Amino acid sequence: MSGPPLEVTRLLQNPLGQPAPEGERGDIVRVSDGLRTVYLTPREFDELSEQQLRYRLAAEGRTRTGT
Repeated sequence: MSGPPLEVTRLLQNPLGQPAPEGERGDIVRVSDGLRTVYLTPREFDELSEQQLRYRLAAEGRTRTGT
């Protein structure tokens, strides 16, 4: 599948939104293609292929607004 590289960031719920320590699964996974972003549970992320992630971004992603 082609397209911009996906940026995957594992986040903590406490403190809310802080990046998880290196090697930790985190509580939430943020996936972005640079234009859109989705938030998944670690389990959801593990179960999706890159193609499915890109589809989910296109269908459900929140668009980043430029300033």
